[in-house]
Amino acid sequence: MKQLSSIYQFFSEINCQFQCYEMGRFIQSIDQQNWEDFEQNKTPWASPFLQHAWIGLIFWENVESKTQGQDLNHTVWFLKLPLDEQAQLSLIARDDFLRRLVETLGQYLQQKAHKKENSTDSLMYSLENTMKDNPYGFQPKQEAMANFHAIVHQQLGLDSSPFYQATQTYLADIVQNNTQVNNDSWQQLGLQGFADLTARLNEKYQNKSNQQLLIDSINHLPLAVLNVLGLCLENHKISTQLQYALVDLALKNIKHNTTDSLASLCALSIRATAQSSDKKLQTQFLQEVLSSSIKTNIEVLVSISGRCWAQLSENKTLKLYLEAMAITDKEVHPGAFSAILTDLMFIPGMREDILQVFRSPERSAILSEAIAAFFSQKLNNKHSEIQ
Repeated sequence: MKQLSSIYQFFSEINCQFQCYEMGRFIQSIDQQNWEDFEQNKTPWASPFLQHAWIGLIFWENVESKTQGQDLNHTVWFLKLPLDEQAQLSLIARDDFLRRLVETLGQYLQQKAHKKENSTDSLMYSLENTMKDNPYGFQPKQEAMANFHAIVHQQLGLDSSPFYQATQTYLADIVQNNTQVNNDSWQQLGLQGFADLTARLNEKYQNKSNQQLLIDSINHLPLAVLNVLGLCLENHKISTQLQYALVDLALKNIKHNTTDSLASLCALSIRATAQSSDKKLQTQFLQEVLSSSIKTNIEVLVSISGRCWAQLSENKTLKLYLEAMAITDKEVHPGAFSAILTDLMFIPGMREDILQVFRSPERSAILSEAIAAFFSQKLNNKHSEIQ
């Protein structure tokens, strides 16, 4: 095989089709041109997480006789590729990964040349096993795996899981009865059922879309189900109507403080509406949360930085967020300010917005103290690296 310069080129050489997915802050397919530009260091990774690009990569043999929906013997890799300070791909790491792929391919070809009759290994099998003990591989969490499975199957025209229709029936029963069904019955559906449903929001059950089923049932769902929905909906663009239902539920509870799990309810609502269409409503919602009694809750703050970083580019929202983070760092979670800000500032465009607020003369004394500690820690880390 000739010298490889990209993962894209590798799949072309072995006659495979592939599709990449963002797996870090949310799960979303990546346009092939965007992937090529990223690999060639023409563009940075748009949403780095912990200074890496977290990627799901699914590929299959390019067999023309196969049609959509048929078994294509898909193989999946989960990659964690390091980024530089500009959020661009570390070419050293990329080339090292390619070298490992070429070695695997070489071993397969050598084995094939010797015609080992007892070997059942195929090329795809060999490539699947190349991720075992690979330093660039990772194992996604259970909720990420469920959502990845649901999104890939929907986009490739494959069947949903057996839990899908049962989840639709569960929600329809709640809507029909206008009350909660047996609180524990949802557990039989599994996380996969809700992941499938949110990946197919426009599909219908009887005379209603899945999205409308959620809107109509949202006020009757137990908190455990809402938490699951938050983990699923964060990966999808939702309608303004569903966004409003989720935001309204959270704001009602903030106003009346009617639940002991207020922070969890707000955190899941933040996650669930992260990719909503009405950005103005989302910004207002975040500002309401950051002005409420739960503004220093770490679950809420991590949900905002992890899923709604784009809304933090709005100056007022970012000021409220940094002030809340400073209080949390001093009174509840020491070190949280530095850890979260370091991650946020790695996202392209965020550093400039944060530094602008840092320079604001209107910042509080507690925020000024947190900023000073942040830069002091960064300076000490640099000295340690030099030594």
